Amino acid sequence: MKINFGISTGFAIKRWPDPKEWVSIVKNELELNMIQFSFDQFDPRGRSESVKRYCFLVRNECEKYSIKIHSTFTGLSIYSHNLLYHPLLEGRLDGMDWFEKAFKMTKELGVTATGGPFGGMDIKSFEDIQKRDSAEKAAIESLVLLLQKAKQEHGIKFFYWEQTPVRREGTITIEETKSFIEHVNMLAGKDAAKFALCFDVGHTTNPALNPFDQNPINWIEHLKEQISIIHLQQTDGYLDRHWPFTEEKNKIGKIKPESILDAIQRTGNDHVDLFLEIGHPFEENDKKVLDEIRHSTSFWRKACSQRGIHI
Repeated sequence: MKINFGISTGFAIKRWPDPKEWVSIVKNELELNMIQFSFDQFDPRGRSESVKRYCFLVRNECEKYSIKIHSTFTGLSIYSHNLLYHPLLEGRLDGMDWFEKAFKMTKELGVTATGGPFGGMDIKSFEDIQKRDSAEKAAIESLVLLLQKAKQEHGIKFFYWEQTPVRREGTITIEETKSFIEHVNMLAGKDAAKFALCFDVGHTTNPALNPFDQNPINWIEHLKEQISIIHLQQTDGYLDRHWPFTEEKNKIGKIKPESILDAIQRTGNDHVDLFLEIGHPFEENDKKVLDEIRHSTSFWRKACSQRGIHI
């Protein structure tokens, strides 16, 4: 099995916005050759000329250091929006506009894959069964249209949906998630970006889940046909922490690299792409942030090496 290892550029939010800085860190500090570009680095709805120029800078730096841009991803800032689940039509249309601009920027970066969550429902709609059903139907219709536009207008082949621990944002169990992905792909048809799963090992923390669905190993093994990429973070199993893999956090964390890697190998899949997705508080010491990201990368590289996996 081929395991590719990279990092989400979300680690660079606010601290290293210039591609010359964060690309250099990825290559020279972390010794990695693959990234997932987070839209937190640059708003896809910015001025057209500015977006194009920024994409040129990113591509130029990545080519300079032989770094592959695997895909683009929503990021933290837009995740805070309701997007396709917004209770108002104006909000849903705005969400669709954001994704269309993101697709356009993805193409400008020379990438054929994107992804992320696609929205979250408000409390009032979620607690009313009739309104919840209507909101889910509207979100799926919008999602299907976007998947079709992604491929037909922007050449995007994959949309890696990231399931979250929040029920108002979609399915939270293994079986529900599998059924949802199959349903969306059926509705979208072949002339659309494939709707696949970006599984985050820290997203099985909803307290309503039973022990089976709270175990990330079960997700990897039972959704082997749906999971294309995996986000790595340390968590205590109670909340979606996005902690680094430091000695301090590993003592209380539930994520064990050897268990994750063994589960991946048991799937029998040809390959899988792993991305560190670590989020530090903005007020954290900048040197400590880089040190912990560097340590997390080394931690996973060692774990892979011990199992004969070279990344």
